[in-house]
Amino acid sequence: MSKSHFWNLQAVRHGIGWLLVLAMLGVLIWQDADPLHTRERVSYSLLSIGVFALVIYGHFWLLTYLLDRRRYLWYAVATATAILAGGVLLSVSPRLMQRILHDQGGHELTIGLGVANVALGVLLATSARYARRGILSHLQMQQLRAQQLETELNLLKAQVNQHFLFNTLNNLYGLSLVAPDHIPEALLQLAGLMRYQLDSTRQNQVTVGTEAEYLANYVGLEKLRLRANTCVEFTVDLPHPERPLVPLLLLPLVENCFKHALGPGGQNSIRICLTQTEAGLTLRTDNSIPVHFRPVPSGMGLPTLRARLAQYYPGSRHHLALEARHNHYSATLTLLF
Repeated sequence: MSKSHFWNLQAVRHGIGWLLVLAMLGVLIWQDADPLHTRERVSYSLLSIGVFALVIYGHFWLLTYLLDRRRYLWYAVATATAILAGGVLLSVSPRLMQRILHDQGGHELTIGLGVANVALGVLLATSARYARRGILSHLQMQQLRAQQLETELNLLKAQVNQHFLFNTLNNLYGLSLVAPDHIPEALLQLAGLMRYQLDSTRQNQVTVGTEAEYLANYVGLEKLRLRANTCVEFTVDLPHPERPLVPLLLLPLVENCFKHALGPGGQNSIRICLTQTEAGLTLRTDNSIPVHFRPVPSGMGLPTLRARLAQYYPGSRHHLALEARHNHYSATLTLLF
């Protein structure tokens, strides 16, 4: 919004406010109409509005150029002077109107009551000003937070893509050493996975069924490079595959299975189970590890996963449990819809 447009809106808003004040005063004068003093009351009302407007907008100026700059003493003196002057004007204006209009009678207003009225008007106007400022500040903070969150999420998505591509290229290199004849098939599967990656990053949500299909394709790609001593089980039970899910959220745990399960000898095993209930979704992974293996935090797979979980499924909406025991490593991720 441009500055000129902002000030135009301010002027319109304030103009409407003063028109409402005039309308209310008009109704009060009409209900208590006294032909002998109507002119005096109308004139006094208009003069009073002018006094209130002068003091209130003058006080707004003092707030900006004195109080906000922490010139508290000058602000207090100037505010008290403005309120006192406004109260005096309100108290003497009835007599002034009587002389100008050659009217007798009417109502009198003491200086103390005039000062109290002006002080009350300034207090109400200032409260409304700060309430509006607080609301606008809160809305701006929410907008900035939303923009920051969107930036962070886009960065996390980019990290997921980079991490996946790095791991997949390593897998293709390993496949070229043990089974080079499978490279064409692997490249075709990789192309499909990368297409899904590109499409899903443009969306905030996919379906559970779509994500499960992606994981199945990823597992199929990984199987091409596995030795005969590795057993892979991938089971899916999704009664409601149409439920929404944040894309690529389950991949890091599946990647870790293939990253850590493949030892040089012995029987290697990988079990991946994706189940769904009315309440949520659970991914359980279990893979063999060397006897003396201890998981060391490295790379950005799990840190990125934790960050995305905190953003998309905050608090109790997610639970991630990791456990290493003897020669097996397991992970359980539960997401609540």
